[in-house]
Amino acid sequence: MGITRILSRPGFILASLLVVITGLIGLLGQQGIAPKIALSMTVDLMKFMGIGLAMAVIMSYAGYVSFGHSVFIGLGSFAAAYTVTVLEAEKTKQLSKAVIAGTIEPSVLRAALIQFYVESILIAILISAAIALTVGLAVLRLRGAYFAIATIGLNFTVLNAVKLFMKYKVPTAVGDIIFIPNIGITDTTIYWMHFASFVATIYIAYLVKVSRLGYGLSAIREDEDAAEVMGVPTFKYKVIAFTIAAILASLWGVSTAFRESFKADDHFSLLHSVIMILENSAGGIGTFTGPIIGALIYYPLKYLTQTVAAELALAILGGLIVVIVTFFPEGIVGLLRASSPKLRKVLE
Repeated sequence: MGITRILSRPGFILASLLVVITGLIGLLGQQGIAPKIALSMTVDLMKFMGIGLAMAVIMSYAGYVSFGHSVFIGLGSFAAAYTVTVLEAEKTKQLSKAVIAGTIEPSVLRAALIQFYVESILIAILISAAIALTVGLAVLRLRGAYFAIATIGLNFTVLNAVKLFMKYKVPTAVGDIIFIPNIGITDTTIYWMHFASFVATIYIAYLVKVSRLGYGLSAIREDEDAAEVMGVPTFKYKVIAFTIAAILASLWGVSTAFRESFKADDHFSLLHSVIMILENSAGGIGTFTGPIIGALIYYPLKYLTQTVAAELALAILGGLIVVIVTFFPEGIVGLLRASSPKLRKVLE
């Protein structure tokens, strides 16, 4: 597909519109015009859209539900904490002292934080890609419930391996937590880290959808055996999709660690996988727009119900999923497409 045609498609325009809106909010926050609560809420919303899109590459596009995808969020978070507190321990110590004393130049601080972020991203990508390839080659020969169960096992295996590694190889760990010290990370810094992850995730997820790989994954989702007969390299495509999905999820783990340090049980929690699955199911399986709509449903529910009970949003969304799957199995995007021929062309 030509570049011009991709740039003119509704999905790419939607992705670019979201990037522009979130970028403007960041700039307004940096100038002190947008309140901190607006930055915090937008960061949360970018994260929920991002993890939903990461899951979409393997679940929505290919039809494989991964309950272990929280592994890669956890690995990204661990990579960031390990980079800052172990690999760059001496630089972190000096930076922290200078920040506390107020003697560091803003340009020097900015350069150091960018270095930490980029190093963390690279390490997260390498680790996540290696594990995704290794595991994918083994479990992607399974289908349906067998694949889902295998990915749950992956979550617990990697979580406990990381805990064991922390116990003997990470002197800065406090139990199952690695605290990132005061190195001058502000709300604006956190925002731009999440924004960078958001830009990468939304464009990569969309380009996969409209690529030859994406069409192959769509064929796998509809009928894998028929796709294989027609010459689609199904196993190869599934491994590639699983690896891309893992890498994208790990980006959000890195950003999360810089925001709240590394907490093993929280960041490897199956809850992340459940949220990603619910977002895709509610929004619409097989679509790029689906997980975005799913996040736009889930986050307001979470925000409005968190003062009552943190689990209430998931309970409401879970009930909504039952209704959608029962009466509108193609999700909200499918329902909107069916209601209007114009929307069918717009919602990819």
